[in-house]
Amino acid sequence: MSAPDPAVDPAATLAWLVDDRAVARVMVDYARGIDRRDFDLVRSLYLPDAFIKGTSFEGSRDEYLDILFPGVRRYPVTQHFLGNQTRDLDGERAWTETYLIAHHFADPEGKVESLIMGVRYQDQLERQELGRWAIRRRDVFCDWQRVGEPVA
Repeated sequence: MSAPDPAVDPAATLAWLVDDRAVARVMVDYARGIDRRDFDLVRSLYLPDAFIKGTSFEGSRDEYLDILFPGVRRYPVTQHFLGNQTRDLDGERAWTETYLIAHHFADPEGKVESLIMGVRYQDQLERQELGRWAIRRRDVFCDWQRVGEPVA
């Protein structure tokens, strides 16, 4: 759904803008949570019964994150750069597609790059209490990767 016309309904336009910003923030918080190893934050971005279809596993939120978090911990440093994101909002639901480049470093100083991936996340989100948005379903696509130095 496109944004309402502010000349016709300024209140609806403001509400749409607030929701659009909150939906965009979910992916920003995801990248921050992964890179800072704030796994409680990452978990909170998904609904408890969310479903994730990753590049090598699909299942419930908890099953998926129990595999994802140890994989992230293998790398002393990661840095996720968010790129283009499309957002479609319709009431209590939203759909996004986010392009991301994920850098994985083999050393704590971030000098030895071990893996770079071009990833797309397609998310279905739902509005929760107090205007909070959370992921209902995520589909992950690795469009490309470049392997560098191995993790020690």
